[in-house]
Amino acid sequence: MIDQLHPRLAAWFTGNFGEPTDAQSQTVPHILAGRSVLLSSPTGSGKTLAGFLGVIDHLMRLHEADALGDAIHAIYISPLRALTYDIQKNLHEPLAGIGMSEVIRVGMRTGDTTATERAKMKRKPPHILLTTPESLAILLAQEAYREALAACRFVIVDELHALAENKRGAHLAVSMERLASPGVCRIGLSATAAPLPLLAQLLVGVNRPCEIVKAKVARKRRVEVLSPLRRDPYPSAGWTAQRVLRDIAKLVESKRSVIVFCNTRSTTESLAHRLKLALPKLADQIEAHHASLDRDVRLETEDKLKRGELRAVVCSTSLELGIDIGSVDCVVMISTPKGISRALQRIGRSGHSIHEESHGVLVATNINDLMECIVCAEMTRHEQLDEVRVLECPLDVLAQHLVGMAMEGTWTRDSAFAAIRRSLSFAKLSEEQFDSVFRYLQGGGKSLERQYAETFGKLIEVDGKLAVPSKKVEREYLVNIGVIHSEGMVNVYLGKRRLGQVEEGFIKGLRLGDIFVLAGRTVRLVETDVGEAIVEDANGRLPTVPSWNANKMPLSSGLCREVTHLRTELSQRIKRGDDDDLLSDWLVEHFTISMTNAAAIVQHCRNQCLVSEIPREGLFLIERFIDERDEDYVQFFFHSLIGRAANNALSRIVAHRVKEAVGGNAMVTIDDYGFLLTLKSFQSLGADEWRELFGLEGAEQSLRAALDESDLVKWQFRGVAQTGLMIPRNRPGKKQKVRQLRTSAEVLFRVLVEHEPDHPMLVQAVREATHTFLDMPGALDFLAKAQSLDWRLVEVPVVSPFAFGLYASKIREGLMLEAPEEAIERLWQDFQRKTHRPTEAM
Repeated sequence: MIDQLHPRLAAWFTGNFGEPTDAQSQTVPHILAGRSVLLSSPTGSGKTLAGFLGVIDHLMRLHEADALGDAIHAIYISPLRALTYDIQKNLHEPLAGIGMSEVIRVGMRTGDTTATERAKMKRKPPHILLTTPESLAILLAQEAYREALAACRFVIVDELHALAENKRGAHLAVSMERLASPGVCRIGLSATAAPLPLLAQLLVGVNRPCEIVKAKVARKRRVEVLSPLRRDPYPSAGWTAQRVLRDIAKLVESKRSVIVFCNTRSTTESLAHRLKLALPKLADQIEAHHASLDRDVRLETEDKLKRGELRAVVCSTSLELGIDIGSVDCVVMISTPKGISRALQRIGRSGHSIHEESHGVLVATNINDLMECIVCAEMTRHEQLDEVRVLECPLDVLAQHLVGMAMEGTWTRDSAFAAIRRSLSFAKLSEEQFDSVFRYLQGGGKSLERQYAETFGKLIEVDGKLAVPSKKVEREYLVNIGVIHSEGMVNVYLGKRRLGQVEEGFIKGLRLGDIFVLAGRTVRLVETDVGEAIVEDANGRLPTVPSWNANKMPLSSGLCREVTHLRTELSQRIKRGDDDDLLSDWLVEHFTISMTNAAAIVQHCRNQCLVSEIPREGLFLIERFIDERDEDYVQFFFHSLIGRAANNALSRIVAHRVKEAVGGNAMVTIDDYGFLLTLKSFQSLGADEWRELFGLEGAEQSLRAALDESDLVKWQFRGVAQTGLMIPRNRPGKKQKVRQLRTSAEVLFRVLVEHEPDHPMLVQAVREATHTFLDMPGALDFLAKAQSLDWRLVEVPVVSPFAFGLYASKIREGLMLEAPEEAIERLWQDFQRKTHRPTEAM
């Protein structure tokens, strides 16, 4: 590889790195030859430099041929603005090392770029442009950049795996088709992911060649499971949290620098605060980091981390992607991140070098969590990856791109359709779908657009070419590009400094003087205004932690399947008569787990068998329970084992059918392994009646009817209407108020539901509700095989151990005064008093 590089570049590389990594030696020759390539490699393998070496080589040779000019030759695209800042700093070293830092211009265009910098970039474009998917779309629509972009030879997409399954990935895929000119070399950089051929197609489009490099890495990875549980699977309330905090504090004290990942922002704030209290001498070296914090606060924390000034950062998902975070030597994950790819990504943030060991610690906070953690750890060691699912045909993204293409003035209806379908995200786009969006943008729909043609008319045809009807449409488009919609958040200020944001509903629920946590600081509410809250320091006071508007991450299907395998294996071994020692030995042999933790899992399974059965493959277990404290209600636990999103869809179908069959509503509680229906006693059903309600026929209609009775589709429509340009998030020079956006969405939603139910934006909202927020295909798949399962309806005298977590969630979601930990302690005490198990065969 090195001998193919420009001599000066080769000399700089050899002097700084010696030999190339496997990622670099395999990837760079493809780029030098102009072949598109996808590189999949863990963090610390030199993949970013692998992507840029061929680009720099090309620019050096252009300069020598006096052909560099004032044009954009390479575009680097990242989903994170913070990553573009890192790359800008990191590119300085090689360019300076080869004496080209004053020749090859590097420029950055993101949402933070000032008007002055943008104007300068128009006059003299950079040779290497660093940007985000949204900012690239803005440039494509502007005539001032058209000539500069026409020279583009390379497109580098970093963290491709993070874009693959969402609208930003679909948005970028179409942008790259709009940018495409003969000979463009697309370079994809991805963490370990699967399937790579699918990611390669997302990068280059359908029916185009792409080389795939899966780099070999000698780097070691150590994955451990830490649990405060001993032989007792159900310790008293508060004990587990204290032990977890103590164990994490010990890790922080013993390590150079630790990142602690939490699955929600509220847990992030809570743990950061408690960790500071537990380690008062290190309190000023512990910070919180999540997306709701102000950008300056996040950047300050990132810079401290890089400089080695922090001993711990507690974060949500905000530090998962590849920004340079310096010398972190341990990553702690509170519970599993619900998927193997995400676990690998997080663990890779430690030992951020090819020569250092990655060290990850999964912390199990309860017994069911422990079973999930040991399976996750084992799958992570063997890289049993979750398969990426590319988002297909988001119609609101299509609408946004059609307006951008109309602004270019070069596309016909047919050429736009053909270009969009070349992207993998829209490869299955039908002419009917395309025409429905096209008609909406022309203001020529069945009802709504005719009434508001001036408002919704954003597209016309002039001499066969797409165009926009006015400059006003252009101006509004440029300030509304992107797929991230506005939500009701309130800016929180400590003095003149903006700490971050919390939900509008959370602030409304506070009184002046109330205390809460943000950015790891305890603060007191002093004053509120429209969109703003003023706080003051309240160090040492007991806080109320923000209830962030963040749904729990759903368990991946692969991890759910393997946890079910573990349950099935344990059930079979118990049935054949293995004693506790044999069971514990098997667990220790097959999973990295202590003997005491293994004993706790065995005891958990034995306890389940005292009153019910272990939910497992091939069995559909339903448990019926009446709480003596509330005999008016019957609790039905359905152990479906299909993941949170699929359980969410399945529970809505069944709850709707219960209402149709016997009347009345059901309270629904879901988790990753099943769902709970809380019914009035008159709604209680027997074995055969439940079986009838789990039929596949008419299930989609039942779900749609259930959604008509909920706000889920309406909630999804708010975002779709903003992305699809029905409701502008911003006006030129000002941002729309969230209340106004909500009101507009509410009005439009009602009109569409009544007069135009097949409107493409409403169709998209329904699809997101059923396929993104819910997993309707997973629910339908379960119903398709449900009748062939072994059904058991068990009348339990007490909540069974495998349902403890689900019942505790019901208590939390019902806003009852009892804390979940206290509920589980009470359930265990009840369990110890009752052990009989009558069963109704099905």
